[in-house]
Amino acid sequence: MELHLKKRILGAWLTVTAILVVAPIVLDGSRTHILLESDAPAMPDTERWATEEYERQVRKDVEALASGEATADVAMPAVDVVDRDEPPVPGVPADQTKLDQDKIPYAWTLQVGAFGQRENAYRFRDLLRHDGYKAYVQEFQQEKITRVYVGPELRRADAEKIQRQLKQRDDISEAYLRRYKAES
Repeated sequence: MELHLKKRILGAWLTVTAILVVAPIVLDGSRTHILLESDAPAMPDTERWATEEYERQVRKDVEALASGEATADVAMPAVDVVDRDEPPVPGVPADQTKLDQDKIPYAWTLQVGAFGQRENAYRFRDLLRHDGYKAYVQEFQQEKITRVYVGPELRRADAEKIQRQLKQRDDISEAYLRRYKAES
């Protein structure tokens, strides 16, 4: 027999044998429902913020803000421009802090500037931060003014010390001490 014919017969025999071994396993279907054992822990409970209904509510809130319906709900409270230091809190020494009737700690901040152009306010804030002060800005859209503050400090004595340091600078003519109240 020729070598070529021998190879063909051997290949056909191997193919038939493989089909005879594999076909019953595939056609039987008994192996399709074998579960593998796993040591993986159970899936944890999802947090409220991760659920679909919370995501839908967030989308509704964002759409309400974008359409202007919720503008009054998120409007920032009016903050007066100060032209003098607020008086100390009665019964609270300057080197300590206490909670008010709403359980909010008394904290103090310094208004160091009010700008008509917000870029100037942010530039001044960055300059103060570069010099090591905790500076922040608040924008007041209705008044078209941006105010720059330094603080807050929990102890009035610390805020007064910063006030004295700021008044020695050439670029700050006035730094008024006022009670800090968080917006949220």
